[in-house]
Amino acid sequence: MKYNLHTHSFYCGHGSGKLSEYLSEAERNGFGLLGFSEHCPFPDSFLSRSRMGYWEMEVYENDVRSLRSDIPVLLGYEVDYMPARIDYFKALSERVDYLIGATHFIFRQDGTMASVFGKHLSEDDILRYADRAAEAIASGLFSFFAHPDVFLSSYEFGKTAERATEIILDAAVSFAIPLELNGNGYLKGRGYPSAEFWKRAGNRGIHPLLSSDAHQTKDLAKPFDFLHGFARDLGLSLIEPASLYPLTFRMGQEM
Repeated sequence: MKYNLHTHSFYCGHGSGKLSEYLSEAERNGFGLLGFSEHCPFPDSFLSRSRMGYWEMEVYENDVRSLRSDIPVLLGYEVDYMPARIDYFKALSERVDYLIGATHFIFRQDGTMASVFGKHLSEDDILRYADRAAEAIASGLFSFFAHPDVFLSSYEFGKTAERATEIILDAAVSFAIPLELNGNGYLKGRGYPSAEFWKRAGNRGIHPLLSSDAHQTKDLAKPFDFLHGFARDLGLSLIEPASLYPLTFRMGQEM
């Protein structure tokens, strides 16, 4: 089954393309399912530089719901998990089809915040990322956790990265939450997906789902040949959607 559940458009503020254009691209490439997952905004405009305004949520949600196609179209959000905002996320989950968990920022002990794409992350930063990812997975709010290996976009794999990997994999196994093999790092030439991370995931019996994490219409289908080859080379089996309401997964194509 060809599908994509991690899709961004012009609504996210750092992407492009109308929803209808993504849908046409999905139909043209033979997808059987398309899910939109814009970055979740916050009522207090926190992180507003990298996502839609809070006031745009209703417009976005109505836009997705108005799409008409022979393939199912799902409405979702990609959520930067923060324990203090869990009530907001729970309320949000009740009006959409699914939520994707993610961590794009590290909150340091001194109160400062750093991007996981930064080039000067410390060992403590990496472990804080892993702990927050594990918290998100354990929350039970999310259908899957996005780009769990994104911290390796600029951080070399060593003892600290291995420890962070195990923290994330422990949570995924304990709470049976799928992890995403993400194509955006490939599209942007970053250090993920990481073979070292996914070798360990495979050894733990974790089967990923594939997503392009497209931010441009032309990228919706582009990474999938690479992702299938990456999974095949590592001997990873894949999962695919089993039901849509609620969104659940089953074993898919054997690599």
